[in-house]
This record gives sequence, C-alpha cells and structure tokens, in this order.
Amino acid sequence: MKRLIPLLAILAAFGVAAGQLTGCKRTPPPPTEQDAIAVWKNISRGPHLQDLVSLKKTNGQMEKVNGNETYILYNQASVKDLVQLGNRAPGTIESFSGNYPFQWTEKGWMGPDNHVYPVK
Repeated sequence: MKRLIPLLAILAAFGVAAGQLTGCKRTPPPPTEQDAIAVWKNISRGPHLQDLVSLKKTNGQMEKVNGNETYILYNQASVKDLVQLGNRAPGTIESFSGNYPFQWTEKGWMGPDNHVYPVK
C-alpha cells in the first residue's frame, strides 16, 4: 500500500503532462510590433508621402467575435512627411495613436491589409 500511493501520484502527474502536450487547445500568441509595422508599410504602399519613424505597441486586447479570435493592437506611431502636406513642410514629424485589428486564421493572424502574419 505504501508503494501504491507514490505510484498513483506519478501516474497522475504523467497524465496531466500528457494532456498538456497533446490535444488541449491553446490561445495563440498575439501579433507583434513587427506585424504592425508590416501592416503600416502595406497600407501606405500607394503614393509614398510619409516614412514611418517608429511604431510602438502600447496595449492589446484579445476577444472572441462571432466565434473568431480577434486581437486589437493599439500603437503609438511617428511619421515623417516627405512632401508638402497642407501647411506641414517636408521633414515634419508627427505622432499619433491608432490600432490595427487582427483576426485569427488557421495560418496565422490576418491584418487589416489582408495579409496573413504567421505565428513564430
């Protein structure tokens, strides 16, 4: 009987570890700052009027919408004007806050630019 109790404890620990490694569904890791930078570059690909100076993730929120995992990446970005835009001279640096919604697909996170960013 004294040998049976430690053996059962070892068997239970092995069962829990095996369950973690096999079929348990997990939450995918969120998109990264590099994914947000790639989204910005893809969206701003048209007439090249601004350069991205920096983009920093400030927050994020994961939620389930209509059964699909979504992630909203909030960011603070700085851009530099390359041409005269309104009253702003070329070289003007402007900072703003924004967000990019990503939707989980079987191949990774799909950004608002309709590109899929695989999970690394």
